[in-house]
Amino acid sequence: MDREYLLERIFEKVDTIPPFPKTAQRALEILRSDEVDFRELEEVVKSDPGIAANFLKLVNSALYSLPQKVDSLLKAFMFLGTDQIRFILLASVAGKYFSQDLTGYGISSRDIWMHSIACGLTAEEIANTLGMSPETRESLYIASLLHDLGKIVLDLYTTLEESRFHQAMAENPDWDFMQIEWIVLGVDHGMVGGYLLKRWEFPEEIYFAVRAHHDPDLMVQKKNSAIVGLSNLIVTMLGVTGGVDAFNYRIPLQLLEIIGLEPRDVDHIMTKVLRRTLFLEGMLL
Repeated sequence: MDREYLLERIFEKVDTIPPFPKTAQRALEILRSDEVDFRELEEVVKSDPGIAANFLKLVNSALYSLPQKVDSLLKAFMFLGTDQIRFILLASVAGKYFSQDLTGYGISSRDIWMHSIACGLTAEEIANTLGMSPETRESLYIASLLHDLGKIVLDLYTTLEESRFHQAMAENPDWDFMQIEWIVLGVDHGMVGGYLLKRWEFPEEIYFAVRAHHDPDLMVQKKNSAIVGLSNLIVTMLGVTGGVDAFNYRIPLQLLEIIGLEPRDVDHIMTKVLRRTLFLEGMLL
């Protein structure tokens, strides 16, 4: 397939991806209020049955160890803090996007959702370790949760060009899959995901972090993008991933210096993330 034509088709497909739900946007606005009206929040969230169902599935998982099983959003809100509600809400939104297997990447819908949530958990732990503001924590969590959004757009084309991908990987065994994407497609999933979020009018700190999360030169330009890149590295090193782009990573010391973490901090974060992720294992999809 001609590369120029291929790129045109790829960016045309961006417009077919449903935009970030207004339900979630309105819910996030409510959660930023000084006095959160849980009944209003319930009305907003339950207006999207898919998000509501995913929310209740997550909140009843072992991750939250609630004193009893909850069968209504309002009851769930009563047991949770606003940070937890925000986390589960956004994870539920991600579940809507990662609801189909990405065959071109050789990864199931369950695994890509799990990987995305684990990246969000990791960014949250890093932000907590650094004592960052709630607004920054929210931006980091959204960027980390949606960092692989571009794979949804590219999946069809990685499938159509499967033979070329295998050939390129065989000829360049030390390259990661993002480099292979560039060789075969002329674009990578970070660029496509960042472009998509920019089209949806997300703030620059979110769409740039998604664009940069695999690019060693770009991710070190801003602290937020460095944290999203580190979150992805940590989760992959923990084995919470899958598919043809699962490969061995190591964490550059420069990345830790930019973020302001020590190696011992990373060890502590990895332990906490692994524990929380294992709680979720088997509960998704």
